[in-house]
Parts: sequence; C-alpha cells; structure tokens
Amino acid sequence: MNNVFQNNINALAGKDNVLAQKICDHVITDVPQLVKENGFYNLLYKGVCLHNKLNPLAEAQEIFAQAENNPAAIHLIYGLGLGYLFQVVSAGSQGAVILYEPDLNILKIAFTLVDFSKDIIKANVYIADTLEKAGEYLYQKSNTKNTPLMLSTTAYRNLDEKNFNELVESLQRMVGQFGLDLKYTRQKFYSLLRSEIRNIPYLLKEKPLTAIKDFYKGKTAVVVSAGPTLDRNIEAIKKYRDKIVLLVVGTAMKTLAKHGITPDFLSIIETYDSSKQIEGLDLSSVNFITEPFSNTNVRKFEFKNTYSHVSANTPVNAFWSELAGVDMSEYFSKGTVSYTALNSARILGCSKIVLVGQDLAYIEGQCYSKDSAYKDLECRYSEQNKKWEITARDFDKFVDAISNSPDIEVRKKTAVNRLANLNSCLYYVRGIHGDMIPTESVYAAFIKPLTEFTEQFNDREYINTSLVGAQIDGFKNMSLEEALADAPVIEDRNLVSNFKYDYNLIKSGLLNHIKSLNTALVRVNEGQKLVKNFKNELKRYKTLSVEVLKSLKKLSVNYLDLSSNYSLENKIFDFITTAERIDLDYEMKMTRELSAENVAKLSEKLGLYYDNAEKRINSVIKLIDTILGEIA
Repeated sequence: MNNVFQNNINALAGKDNVLAQKICDHVITDVPQLVKENGFYNLLYKGVCLHNKLNPLAEAQEIFAQAENNPAAIHLIYGLGLGYLFQVVSAGSQGAVILYEPDLNILKIAFTLVDFSKDIIKANVYIADTLEKAGEYLYQKSNTKNTPLMLSTTAYRNLDEKNFNELVESLQRMVGQFGLDLKYTRQKFYSLLRSEIRNIPYLLKEKPLTAIKDFYKGKTAVVVSAGPTLDRNIEAIKKYRDKIVLLVVGTAMKTLAKHGITPDFLSIIETYDSSKQIEGLDLSSVNFITEPFSNTNVRKFEFKNTYSHVSANTPVNAFWSELAGVDMSEYFSKGTVSYTALNSARILGCSKIVLVGQDLAYIEGQCYSKDSAYKDLECRYSEQNKKWEITARDFDKFVDAISNSPDIEVRKKTAVNRLANLNSCLYYVRGIHGDMIPTESVYAAFIKPLTEFTEQFNDREYINTSLVGAQIDGFKNMSLEEALADAPVIEDRNLVSNFKYDYNLIKSGLLNHIKSLNTALVRVNEGQKLVKNFKNELKRYKTLSVEVLKSLKKLSVNYLDLSSNYSLENKIFDFITTAERIDLDYEMKMTRELSAENVAKLSEKLGLYYDNAEKRINSVIKLIDTILGEIA
C-alpha cells in the first residue's frame, strides 16, 4: 500500500472510518486510466476524460469562481476524478464542502494517485459515497438562508447523463424536504410548542392511535385524498363502503359529505386553522386523527372519538410524549396528512391499503376534487406567457375557502400569496404512463417518502387508483373496482379502548417544566447583563481594546453554553429559542471580520436573542399555569 493512499485513508478514517474501510476493501473492477495531455494529468474512465483536456486546473477554478462563496455556503461537488475541483474548492470555500463520489473505482484510484489528506482533514470538508450520506451532510449544514450549490465538470455530467439527471432530481427533492423541515419545523418550534401546551385539555380526552392498534387487522383500507381523480371513484366507494376502513384527509371531507359518504376516520394535522375544511358537517359518527400540535380549533368539533398521532420525527412531540408517557415509535410522518393517514391505516392493521385521489399532480387542468375545499384552483398552459400557471376560477370563492379571518383584505392577501407560492413551485414529475406532468414541488417531494413507506413496511399490499397521476413506485396501479373486488365485509366497527392518562403524572411534569424554565430564565438574565456590560465597554473604549474583547469573550461563552449545551439538556428551552438561534448562528458565520462596527451589530442581535428568550419563557410559564388551572 503506497504512502499517498495510506495518508488519504488515515485522514478519512478520522472522520468516517466506515467509508475508509469500504475504500480499502474495494476491488477495482473497471480501472480508470491515468493519462497526460497538454502538460496536465487526466483520468480516462469508461472512454471519457473526467476533466478538461486543455487545462483541468483552469476548468476547476472557473467553476468555483462562478459559485457564491460565503461562510454559510454549501458547495456540493459531484465527482472526484483526480481532484482538481475538489482541491480548488476545499482551498477556497468559506463554507462547507461536500464531495459526493458514488463510484468506489474512482475513489480508490484517486486516493492512490493524489494526496488529499490535507483537504480531507479540514473541519468543513465531508466525503460521501452514497446519496443518503450526502443528504445527511446537507441536512446538517442547511439553513433557511442558504441553498446547496452543485459543482461538477461537464465530463462528469456527461459520463452518465441519465443517472446525473436523476441525481439532480433526487437532490432537488431532498433539498426541498430540508427546506420544509427548516422553515415549517425548526422555525416554528415555539409556535408548535405553544399549540401543544394549549391543546393539553383536549389531549387528555384523546387516546393515542396505538390504543386501537390492529383493530382492523387483515382488513382493506381506503385512504382518500382530494386529488382530481377522487370524483371518478365516488360510486365505487359507495358500492364497497361496507367492506373498507375509510380514512379521509380534511380537504376531501366535503366531497365525501356531498355524496352522503361518512368515513371511519378523518385526519387533519395542519397547524393553521383549517376548520373551514369541515365547517357545517355532521362529524358525530366520524373518528378524528390529529397531531398533538395541530390547531386547537379543529379539536372543537363534535367527533365520535379523537386519536393522537404522535409523530416521532416531529421534535416538539417529544414534549407531549415525555409528559404523558406516550410511546412514539409507531408514528411516522413526512409533513403531509396523506402520509399520516397511510401510517394510521398501517397502525390499524390493514393488510391492503388503497389510495384514492392521491394524484400528486394537476390532472386535466384540475388541482383538486371539484367538491373539495380548494376546488376553484386550476392549472392551465398560458399561451400568452408560454408556461403552466395556477389560477382560481372564482377568486372570491377561493378567498373564502382559504382563510377564516374576518378581515376580507387579510383573506385576499392570503389567497394571493397562496397562488404566488403555488406558481413559484410548479414542478414536473413522471406520470403513471411515463409522461411528464405538472405538479407542485412539495407534492413531488412526497412521492419518494410514499415509495419508501412501502419498502419499510413490505408485509402488506399497496394500491394506487389514480391511473393518470404521478407514478408512485411500490404501489400497484389499478382501478378501485378491481382493488376492492375481493375485500371482506367489515362487521365490527365499535372501537373499544380502556386507555387513560395519568393526570397526576402530567401535572407533575408541567410543574417540573416551570421549574426548569425558571432556571433557564436566570441564565438568560445573566446573558442580558453581559450584553449590557459589553455595550458599555464598547461605548467607553470605541475600539476593540483588551477590556472590550474580554467582555465579548464572556458574552460569547454564555451564549454558546446556553444555545448549545443547555439547549441539549433542556428541550423546552430549545423549542422556545431555536428559530432565533438559527438566525443568529447564520449571522455569526457571516461576520467575516472582527471590527468594532461588526461586533456592535452582533451584540444587538445577541441582545434580541436574550430579550426574546425572556419574553417567551415568561409567556410559556404563564400558559402552563393557565393549563394547570384548567385541568385541576
């Protein structure tokens, strides 16, 4: 084993010993050839030179020069080759560098020829040989204010154009999912936490869905979404109603109600007030499935029973899980209520799960079922603008459907913003017949999780009845009539459970949270004093004197201890401060030089972090006190 290879392996082993060992154990099957042209070395692989033949170094420098470069940047390099681009980027990047090289043949031969050890050991450099591993690194480094930049040579992209295009699509979906998580989860931790606390009096009357686990074991479930093809399946749903466990999402509820169909379960998980979706309906015979953090107003309807779906991958649910002693291991979510309904059917024990209206695309100009809450939306190709566009057939009706605000201007603004967001997110996916059809980028992001669900839980049968929508691998494509032809009659729908919460345990837990928040408040107040002292020192000396720097160090130590160590120890404090911490960490990364002006600006933001933390801690303590009074 040569010294160059050993240096690289040793450097990589310090970060990822599994990949290092994988490279060592790999036997090269298709040997890349080292060639020299115009004074530069190149790598010839499968008949393609992986770098520019005239000047590979200049090619790498030009690629990197065109990329945005700041401390928050994420430079994703596709393909190592002989490392020209990798070394240029690792030398110059102010942000994170993620090398994704899926071909172990290239990794091993390159590690033998070029010493990358000084690049590999850098704290901001990561190497992945699988898309999943690259995704982990992307997730770690993603923020609401940065977008990963893919850098690669033209030759690499052409080496396997089909796989490269599929890779780009996968990364787009992945980054889109990260964006959703960052924007709608981390950034909303505080509001979700408050909603969950506010819901406690309702949650105590609800049961976890696992309390009726496998009640419908071996039965057939139909999960109804509000896609355009729902309308085509209404009669089949009626025909086989006595043979199916019927689960419906909120946006499709009015369509079923219009046709006199009462589902077994209704699922709504939105954090915003989506009660318009079910307003005016008789729900007394319907079981409701929702998340602990879901909007309080939808819980105020009269349901037969209400069940909690405590999604394990939604961090704030850990608050309710630990408080009430609820096991979250059966609950999976991907941010879409259809996925929640699918998982609910699994928990209920259904052996065949059939999707209806899960088109995940805009079919024949229609975005939703004609009787759904958003029936007025349509997607048409604009000859004038030469592109697909989403509009509302009747804007006034759409305004009323999308918001409950008593202020008409607020409702109009919400509707306009919704249309703008939909049009900015238009995307195309592979349809069931192999053609590319328009959809929303968020819907496109849902396809992969649905496929992965069938792979993870492969002990049952999955069927999609759309027939004209997006292709969802793992689901058989067939008509609803065909899917339900052999379904057995369901005779017992009387759900029985003796589950009860321990009120005393929950009250004790809430009191402990108040105690821990008061402890956090003391540390936050210390930080506020340090901010004030730092500002006074800076005002006094007007430059970064020794005294000012000492004061800044004390402030920095307090913030880092509070935002890192203490946040890990105290989840509720982390939920309260996460959004501000993400923004502040970004600003700290972007502060390129230590000057009096920059640290003054930073101290203002630190001051806001502490002040907001104080206000929110006091607000949450007050809310918990109120809830304790309500459940006494």
